[in-house]
Amino acid sequence: MVETPEPLRFTPSRAEGLPDVREVAVYPDRIEVDTAGRRVTFAFVDIARPQESPVCSLLKRIMGKRPWPRLVADRDWFHSPRDRFFVWYTDPPLKTYMPEDEAQDYDRSYFSRIRLVVLSGGFSTYDLG
Repeated sequence: MVETPEPLRFTPSRAEGLPDVREVAVYPDRIEVDTAGRRVTFAFVDIARPQESPVCSLLKRIMGKRPWPRLVADRDWFHSPRDRFFVWYTDPPLKTYMPEDEAQDYDRSYFSRIRLVVLSGGFSTYDLG
């Protein structure tokens, strides 16, 4: 049995798209953002984009295969730790950079842990690198 990662809260080094982002919480099914003193929630099911056509997904299910997970953000790892980011498919698009104290080691990084939390909910992110 695969262990579901705990939700992950972090203070981004900076953010674009919403004013005064103080904290981001990533859950398997949503992100919650503390922006200008109020909490805004974006459900992944509402922002997710398919990676394949509905017909292809249906055919895979009929054949007993798993369709590709729907995407909820773009990600870019190929920067210094605090400059790594996710661009969530919210309205408006929200770009969250990793915290100031982002680990150099990939497995311990917020970046890696965010990906695992998103994957645990059956969603994915698109690698820009």
